Amino acid sequence: MQVKLDDVMEAVEMANDESRYYYNKVTGEVAMVMLDADSDEIEAHFDQYLSLPSKYDINDYHIMEAFIWQLPDGKQQAQLTRSISGRGAFRYFRDRLADFGMTDQWYRFRDAAYRDIAIEWCQDNQIMVVK
Repeated sequence: MQVKLDDVMEAVEMANDESRYYYNKVTGEVAMVMLDADSDEIEAHFDQYLSLPSKYDINDYHIMEAFIWQLPDGKQQAQLTRSISGRGAFRYFRDRLADFGMTDQWYRFRDAAYRDIAIEWCQDNQIMVVK
């Protein structure tokens, strides 16, 4: 079995409440299924599909924490740590990133974390990654 890493990464990044992504073991393709839509194909041939990580498997909060911990000790680290406490953590975190001019740095870090999740999923499921 093989899959394009970009397809798995897209599924990881796009994980949400409305849809699920599946890997078709026969075709090697990644398919999105809307949860409120008819998913007869997946149900009828469930044994030929593997579920990709859902939004519940991807902990964006821990990714934010890891980003903060890799920063040097100081004002930025302290303020970003405070920003992820309580309600509205994601919004406050993004606001502080913008204040510090670190938005691009954050997205590069997050994309690398998503890539690691995608690669780990492929390894766990013994699927070879192709470009």
